[in-house]
Amino acid sequence: MMSPFELDSLADALAERLSSRLSQVDQDALIDCHQVAELLACSVPTVERLTKSGEIPSCKVGRLRRYRRSDLLQLKVGVKS
Repeated sequence: MMSPFELDSLADALAERLSSRLSQVDQDALIDCHQVAELLACSVPTVERLTKSGEIPSCKVGRLRRYRRSDLLQLKVGVKS
């Protein structure tokens, strides 16, 4: 069993690694509606409704609808402020 100090050290190391990986994520990556729902903490039907109303910008790639991560992050920031 790990001591509280060892758990804190492990948590710090894990947080540092995750933050460096997250900073490397391509902000202009195209994502699908399931990933949008996860990012915005809502359901897929909500994403579809917001897309249809024009509240969430999207683009079509062939028959598929995709969302630009950077647009959604700006939207998310706009909602919080």
